[in-house]
Amino acid sequence: MFSNRFFQIALTISLIAHTTIFFKLPPINFLRSRRTPDQVEISYIREKTKQPSLKFYNQEFSKKSSRQTSSKRVAPPPYIKKEQIFKKAERIPIEKPGFLKSEIITVKKKITLPALNDEKMTNPAYSNYYQMIREKIKRAAYHNYTHLLNGEVYLSFTILNSGQLRSVKINPEKSTPHAYLKEIAKKSIHDASPFSRFPQDLDYPELSFNAIISFEVE
Repeated sequence: MFSNRFFQIALTISLIAHTTIFFKLPPINFLRSRRTPDQVEISYIREKTKQPSLKFYNQEFSKKSSRQTSSKRVAPPPYIKKEQIFKKAERIPIEKPGFLKSEIITVKKKITLPALNDEKMTNPAYSNYYQMIREKIKRAAYHNYTHLLNGEVYLSFTILNSGQLRSVKINPEKSTPHAYLKEIAKKSIHDASPFSRFPQDLDYPELSFNAIISFEVE
């Protein structure tokens, strides 16, 4: 009985001692509650300042310009005579470059179609028509003849009553050996065709003509 009371008294004293020790100790960090800081709103009030007007700037600028013009006087430009402005420029002689005299060699080309002795030449209509054909072939030959070669080409060709060229043949035995002149002669007859129709006095379906085209360089 006595031991039980003693145990109760000892337990009560122990509890009181532990309670006093517990409350006297500093607070433990992990028992602290984390509090978030309150958000504080900050607002700035802009003080309105009075800006000077455009009229004020114009007045200040006019004052400064008047001061500068009054302090600094600009001298007038020097007097220049009219004769000095429109003074004639001196002419500088320019020497022309000398050109080398080049020797120009003129080459004269000559093409002829001599008339041949033919029994048909006694007919005036035939001779006139043949003369017209030769002149037309001659003009075409002058246009085609570009090389400087001499020679003669003998040809025979047939023309229909309508003036169309039927055929052209070259006599190689009497003609020049230059193939260029043969080609030019044959081409000139083809370029000169078609010819005009036969006159009424030449009432033939076709006529054959002989011609010599002579190429000469002078």
